[in-house]
Amino acid sequence: MSYSIIQPTNQVRLTNVAVVRLSRGGHRFEVACYRNKIVNYRQGTETDLTEVLQTERVFTNVSKGEFANSKTLQKCFDTTDETEVCRFILDKGDVQVSTEERAAQLESTIREVASMVSEKCVDPVSRRPYTIAQIRAAMKASGFMVHPTRNVKQQFLDCVKLLQKNRVLNIERAKMQLALVLSGDDEDYGGDNDYEERRKNAINLLTEEGVARSDILPTNDDNYTRIIFQSDPSLYRKVEDIARNLSVQGRLEIIQQCVTEEGDVTLGSELERRAQHQQQQQQNASHEKDAETRKKSDDEANSNPTTMENLSHELQSNLTINENATLSDDDNHHDSTNTKKPVNSRKAQKAAQKKSKKAKRREKEEEAERGQRIAAEKTRQEERAERLGIVMDDNSNNNAASSSSGGGGDATKPCNTCGGAFSPGEYRSHFRSDWHRYNVKLKMQCVAAVSEREFLLCDSDAFFD
Repeated sequence: MSYSIIQPTNQVRLTNVAVVRLSRGGHRFEVACYRNKIVNYRQGTETDLTEVLQTERVFTNVSKGEFANSKTLQKCFDTTDETEVCRFILDKGDVQVSTEERAAQLESTIREVASMVSEKCVDPVSRRPYTIAQIRAAMKASGFMVHPTRNVKQQFLDCVKLLQKNRVLNIERAKMQLALVLSGDDEDYGGDNDYEERRKNAINLLTEEGVARSDILPTNDDNYTRIIFQSDPSLYRKVEDIARNLSVQGRLEIIQQCVTEEGDVTLGSELERRAQHQQQQQQNASHEKDAETRKKSDDEANSNPTTMENLSHELQSNLTINENATLSDDDNHHDSTNTKKPVNSRKAQKAAQKKSKKAKRREKEEEAERGQRIAAEKTRQEERAERLGIVMDDNSNNNAASSSSGGGGDATKPCNTCGGAFSPGEYRSHFRSDWHRYNVKLKMQCVAAVSEREFLLCDSDAFFD
């Protein structure tokens, strides 16, 4: 008597199992892992194989439970140690990921990028962060595509650049609050270390690198050696180099990673903030213009030293050129005012009427051509009827129409291709005859139809010569 193992039909097998597959030396090797541990292992956050593998065995087929032989392991991997083989397969193998897992991974990556943008970016006017829902809607509107395996920080930087380029949101990176501490002991404040000179050098270098003067906070006598300022995160490396400069001799400290406004928003505070923001922009623009004008004046003074006489001659020549230009502009303006004429609405109406008259004339010509074609067709049919000996009378046409509509037994039916009228039996046989088929071919080639007598007397090939 034979015994067999009976398994239930509703058993769910291979639940929470991810298969890592590798083909090597003509053989297929598989490892059974936990779904949520493979990515952590490859990223380096998980190193314990017992937390990654469900069993430290190498399979040839996980679903069937077939293990790999030691001979094949020695042949393909030069070792029989299954832990080493499992590590090799985890590093080099392909993970079998389902569509649901791929969608979940993509959704988590999108959520991470949106949360990072919300944490590290603010509105430049209100200095307040956007919500994650607003960031995700802006990402979708700008067409930003998230890669599931790419670095999240790099995707965050690309997303911010794309949002600024497409101007979907008024967004910028939140500034960092830093402190540049000048090195030296408290006993040396008035001694060898000239803090004031180093402080001026540091402020000048910071403004040259792009730090606004309004972002540099004023200091008290207590913390004279500390320069507290706000800077864009992209300038951190340059600011660190400034702190190491020999003319500054200091160190850099991070006070706050992201500077944002907190608390409830009131109308008065919002208006004050916007006014301050506009004043800061105007001050920065004025400082930039002053610096540019100073540079230009210094360059001109160094390159082209001019005397008072040369300046007077240049001013006089400029005045004469401006007078001539104004005169020519006045003449041109006078000519243009004389040549230009006001648009008359009556002329526009007349032009529209002329266009409508042309359209009506064209319609009449088309109707006349259509009538001529109809008359020519009628004459051609009459000539063909005379040639075939058929009398085309109104009474006969009416009788034919009434007979065709009545459907009586003695009624006749005409053939529009060959001409003539036939009884119902002859009508069916006529459509199967060679004469009718030949006339249909002639009609397709735009040739006049022939009578039955002509068709019987003449050869059909002669009509095509």
